[in-house]
Amino acid sequence: MARAANTRKRQVAQPPAHRRWSGIFASGLVSMALAAAVLLGYRYLSEPGRMPLRVIDVNGEFQQLKPAKVQQVVVDAIDGGFFTCKMDGLRAAVLAMPWVEDVSIRRVWPDRLSMTVIEQVPLARWADDALINVNGGVFRPATLDQQHAGLVRLHGPDGSEQRVVAFFQAAVPAARSRGLRIRAVELDARRHWWVRFDGDLTLSLGREDVERRLAQFFRVYPRLAADPTRRPARVDMRYAHGFAVRWKTEPENAQRAVADALPQGTV
Repeated sequence: MARAANTRKRQVAQPPAHRRWSGIFASGLVSMALAAAVLLGYRYLSEPGRMPLRVIDVNGEFQQLKPAKVQQVVVDAIDGGFFTCKMDGLRAAVLAMPWVEDVSIRRVWPDRLSMTVIEQVPLARWADDALINVNGGVFRPATLDQQHAGLVRLHGPDGSEQRVVAFFQAAVPAARSRGLRIRAVELDARRHWWVRFDGDLTLSLGREDVERRLAQFFRVYPRLAADPTRRPARVDMRYAHGFAVRWKTEPENAQRAVADALPQGTV
């Protein structure tokens, strides 16, 4: 009998159903009260004039930008307090500054904005009134000072910025190895490539096989410059198996075609 009693399942007492529902209802009321308190608190803090932004930190490495100017632009663009101020609007206002390439902004409790600004680094001039960076981004400062006047000049139709930058960057090492300094690169409206070097040397590459023609020019240039008494003024690489040269010592309208300068099939 003792063994039988030990094997009987123990019955766990369950609270009455009405008590269980009362506990769930009370817990729900507490959650709703907390949610309401949070909502009311947020609405209170979000009212105009509540939690104003008092401190604006501007971080970055600057040559052209002035942190005080960036701060003033942000102050003018602030349209709310800590919770309500629109970060997208502030970011757009800072990005509109000519020397700003990128910016990140974050809130720091309770009244601070922390900003990291990346300043534009110009690679070259673009056309007559703008600068361009290594990514092909064009920006227009209010003025171009003397230090930017000596930059290489790049130019091309709208939408060609990245292509022109890539061409220039690819050509620089070969030019330097031959003692040449690129002064300008232009892709004209007919998609014809021109390169101008220091010393008033102009290179015409046309529209087709531009990379091959450029490589051919750099191969033959040492021969063209071998005679110190005669320097090339213009080289036209738009020939199938050669090129044309206008020399500085010849009349302005004289040209010399070098049709056999490059063996057939040379790449």
